Amino acid sequence: MRDIIPDFLFDTIQRHLITHARIAESGWESASADEDTITGHLGATLQARGGHLVRLNGERWRWRVRYKKFQGRGRGAFEHVSGADGIIQVKVGLPEADASSVVSKGMLFQAKKNNIRRDRRLVEQIQRMEGFGEGCSAVFEYRSDGFGAIGGGTLLERLTGAAPVGREGLQSLGEFLGSVFLQHDVGIRGMYYDGVRARLLVPTRLGEVREFRVKLRHRIAIELERGA
Repeated sequence: MRDIIPDFLFDTIQRHLITHARIAESGWESASADEDTITGHLGATLQARGGHLVRLNGERWRWRVRYKKFQGRGRGAFEHVSGADGIIQVKVGLPEADASSVVSKGMLFQAKKNNIRRDRRLVEQIQRMEGFGEGCSAVFEYRSDGFGAIGGGTLLERLTGAAPVGREGLQSLGEFLGSVFLQHDVGIRGMYYDGVRARLLVPTRLGEVREFRVKLRHRIAIELERGA
């Protein structure tokens, strides 16, 4: 997203994600009952709800990070459909613009407590997430000594291969969100979750947009508006 977000704003948001993901690690002791509780703590820590106003080259920009936890742990919950615990997404656009002028990117994630290990359920979860689009997912690993993340496709290759899984290739969660997701390859440009209508929008290679009716438990949304 660096190609559409001004450098100063990009760097500011990147630092925010890295710093606050690290702060969230300090909540391990009180939030470590299960992955769902830790993810809720992470989302709440990443929030910057009020909106930060920045002037750049004569333009006003406002950015914020919002977190929402949805109901949906029973039958039909999002994980049962997609393999994901939630989504992190970024949206850039004008406040009065129509949808065609809004640029977004989304990444589904599955969260695990303690070491990631080879198991059939995790393989199925990643396969379901990657079924929405190659490279659209990540796996978060929560441990008492720090939070990490790895691309879903990368981990899937290891889980289905012969080599030991280990922790090789995991990055700190903050660095992963601020660099790999926000700047590089993991996630899909145009993927977006509409929480009001409970719809996941996923673009195709042909330029069309597929719409899926899904429910999720967690959404972390990074939002930027120019001229707000």
